[in-house]
Amino acid sequence: MGIFDDDDTPRASTSVIVVGESLSDLSLHELNERLEQLNSEIQRVESEIKAKSAINTSAESFFKK
Repeated sequence: MGIFDDDDTPRASTSVIVVGESLSDLSLHELNERLEQLNSEIQRVESEIKAKSAINTSAESFFKK
């Protein structure tokens, strides 16, 4: 371990998040940024689920007639 391991200086962000990767080398800033990105992705996925559910419901009602 180096002298500056506890440095919270933000580093250049990478937009790729690898699920399960070690988080121990990330600063608090990077962890918060990662959390914001993950929350945005969760909202995006939930919106897509709602849209597809609505399509499925519409299709099911059409074919029940």
